[in-house]
This record gives sequence, C-alpha cells and structure tokens, in this order.
Amino acid sequence: MATWADFERADRAIATFGRERVDRHVCFLATVRADGSPRVHPVTPWVAVGRLLVRMYPTSPKAGDLQRDPRYGLHSMMDNDDGEGGEFAVRGTATTLADPLLLADAFGPIGGPGTEAPLIVFELGIDEVNTTIYEKGEPIRGRWRA
Repeated sequence: MATWADFERADRAIATFGRERVDRHVCFLATVRADGSPRVHPVTPWVAVGRLLVRMYPTSPKAGDLQRDPRYGLHSMMDNDDGEGGEFAVRGTATTLADPLLLADAFGPIGGPGTEAPLIVFELGIDEVNTTIYEKGEPIRGRWRA
C-alpha cells in the first residue's frame, strides 16, 4: 500500500491528473457491506500531508464498512457523457487517521464550519490507479501500481 506522496514520487504525471480529478471534488467511494455486496457513496476526498483522505460521521454506513473491511474503490466524476476531463480510479485499503497532529495538519487546508464536529478521517492507501483520458473520442488509458 502506498501513500499519495509515494504515488506522486513514483508517477508525477498520473498523480497530477488524479489530484485535478479528486482533490476537493465529489467522487464515488465503493465499500463492501457486511453481506459482501457493494455499496457506493458520494464523498469529497482531499489530498493533505501526503495522504489521500476522506471524512465522514462515525455513524455513516461507509465508516462501518471501512472499519469492518478496509477495501475500497474511488472513482472521479466525469464532466459529461463524452468523458471530458477524463476519469481517475483508485483502489486500495483505508485506515483510520487518528494522530491528533496529522489530523490538525490534514484539516488545515479545508477548515471551515463543521470540521470541529466528531468526524472520522480515513486515509485511502493506494494499491492501484487507473486513468482514462479521451482524445478525439478515443480512450487513452494509464495505470500505476504500488
């Protein structure tokens, strides 16, 4: 499992594209329910302190899913049906971010009302990244693996 910083060092081009697609943008987070079926949630991840992070209330079904089975998939939104802007998808393992100093640094860039609420923050560790960029209607795919 790699951190966002590890990913950036290994493949700057794909990481730059990924940051543009997911950092503070609504994405879809896939988790695994207790019965093994998939669950999809809208989330707004952000990149801070060299980590890909998501936050949620501890009572959220997605928090329970990730605490029980930390496997996840995250997929960026597309700008339209033609795929403009491209797609960024990442999969890996989520871990709870509990260190108070890291949390303070992680919330620094987003701040604002509600950040003092009892939220749980997960770091999304990266195992694999897939990208698709469309040029003249043709998909150009990219991949990075930890």
